[in-house]
Amino acid sequence: MPKKLKVVVKSLYSHEIRKDVGLENLKSLKLEDAWPFIRDEIETEIGSSQLVCIPHITEADLYKVTSLFVQNEKAKNGKMFTPLGELVKNINKEKSNSEYVQWLEEGDFQDSEFKFPHESVKITLQDESIKNKVRVIMINFTKNVIPKDKNLVNNIYLDIDNNKDLKGKKSVYMITNVLLAKTIEFRVTIGTSSRIFHLGNASPLVFGLEEFLIGDDGKLVAKEPVTIQSKALNWQKLDPSDHLYIPENKAQTADD
Repeated sequence: MPKKLKVVVKSLYSHEIRKDVGLENLKSLKLEDAWPFIRDEIETEIGSSQLVCIPHITEADLYKVTSLFVQNEKAKNGKMFTPLGELVKNINKEKSNSEYVQWLEEGDFQDSEFKFPHESVKITLQDESIKNKVRVIMINFTKNVIPKDKNLVNNIYLDIDNNKDLKGKKSVYMITNVLLAKTIEFRVTIGTSSRIFHLGNASPLVFGLEEFLIGDDGKLVAKEPVTIQSKALNWQKLDPSDHLYIPENKAQTADD
């Protein structure tokens, strides 16, 4: 096990972190196998430990602003949360405020005043003893948010009659804040072999969310802040095929 060492290099345009860690459990060059090793560092450096890193980069499309999730009463195939997609796909347009419906359909959530402190962030985790390495370079950050002047409470009705996943639900979780990188380069190295992945479609990286209470008629009647951490059981990614996964026995313990 190599000695743990963290080196941080900052400049006006870039922020670089190099860290010696144990990567003996990195078993393949696949992106889905390497991502879990670097999640914590992305959450710390990009999300300032206040936003949650997406469970996996290959599922980034699930974590857009206004994306909804409902909590299952019990685990379904090991999953405690069901993704419903973006809010605009789940509303009753006839009952909802027409101005809000138009705003959601336009889908312009970019925060024009947001400016990330650095043009790029480079994170490298390396295990010199076995020559394994995971590196990610993220460039050109943007932020999508629900603006402060938009109050979804009392203005939006969910289509509870035509969405089986919403039937009987008293609340829904909604992503209200997402930090994205326009370009992401991911390199995985095991010994003398390496593989590079280029992701250039403004991918979500970290997110924040709130819980909205649902009235009997589907109206959003109140919202509550949600304090979540990547290590919390109910948001931990444990398998590449799972979305917001909880081991069933641990989920019961967490609810006690």
